Amino acid sequence: MDIDTTRKTRSLPPQGCYQCGDTNHLVQDCPHCMDVCQLILEQREELIEDLLALQDTVLSEESCPLEEKNFV
Repeated sequence: MDIDTTRKTRSLPPQGCYQCGDTNHLVQDCPHCMDVCQLILEQREELIEDLLALQDTVLSEESCPLEEKNFV
């Protein structure tokens, strides 16, 4: 009886980036990551404004009833 037959046929999942799931690079080389510590003050302020604006749009879409939404 060969116990290791299932292990031989099973392949491991491809290793890749844990941030975006792409298998072409690792997490330290991910183009979707951003090191906030390396940003200058103006870039940090712009990032915060963008995130707050995004949060406001999400909150306003959630608070709007389905009947009031314009579906085109």
